Amino acid sequence: MRLGYYPGCSLHSTAKDYDESVHAVCDALDIELVELPDWNCCGASSGGILEHNQSVGLSARNLGIAAELHLPVFAPCAACYNRLKAAQVDLAEHPSLLAEFDLDASALGVRVMNMIELLSEPEVAEKLVAAVKEPLTGMRPAAYYGCLLLRPPAAVAYDDAEQPTSFERILALLGAEPVVWYSKTDCCGASLAATRSDVVGRLCDNIVARARNAGATSLATACPLCHMNLETRQTEAPASRMPIFYVTDLVGIALGIPGPKLGLTRHLVDVRPAMSV
Repeated sequence: MRLGYYPGCSLHSTAKDYDESVHAVCDALDIELVELPDWNCCGASSGGILEHNQSVGLSARNLGIAAELHLPVFAPCAACYNRLKAAQVDLAEHPSLLAEFDLDASALGVRVMNMIELLSEPEVAEKLVAAVKEPLTGMRPAAYYGCLLLRPPAAVAYDDAEQPTSFERILALLGAEPVVWYSKTDCCGASLAATRSDVVGRLCDNIVARARNAGATSLATACPLCHMNLETRQTEAPASRMPIFYVTDLVGIALGIPGPKLGLTRHLVDVRPAMSV
């Protein structure tokens, strides 16, 4: 499998550990990542607030690059994935934007995938099962989707927006026991962490508490911003904070990839207690 890799700003900076685990896992599963040449920021949350059409244009340009390469786009960051998919909806509904951004209709046909979607592909899932060396027996992670992977359903329709199950199926393939819980699509507060950390702290504490009440010993996510908020905004004493994994961390552990290669040593909350089961 050959994919156009769109790391976005986060995976080349604050979420470098996610980038490391994504590459390690894709290498192990024979997935070739071709980084989109001269990619630009997708605009994330701030772009759309400032000027909607220009926000669409930022993602549209990246879609155009992928179309020229005849490759699907793989965006591990939930925010980037969301913006790319939403841009395709906007372009389809307002075809005049194609001409404004000097694109042809091929940008509309570019497939955009997130990490959960990629691991759920039958071809990848089959390879994944065959490659597991160290099953996550006894681990009880809570699959945390957050809000950007699943909303709005009109743009991101790879799973049910209210009761998704694809993440849990991946964790089960690894030998883990994903818990059943009811806050897996709650918002962590996203970029409000910069302006209303009190709100984000309350939201993250609620998410962690509900995961614990369901029997989880860790949280797993596929979003750099969710990961950062959940790691840094828990108000419990450091020694009591719940470990937060990227989904690729858990895949990599099950595949026998060393922790440093997955970026586990970069985590702010020690993940080892959740692995000692």
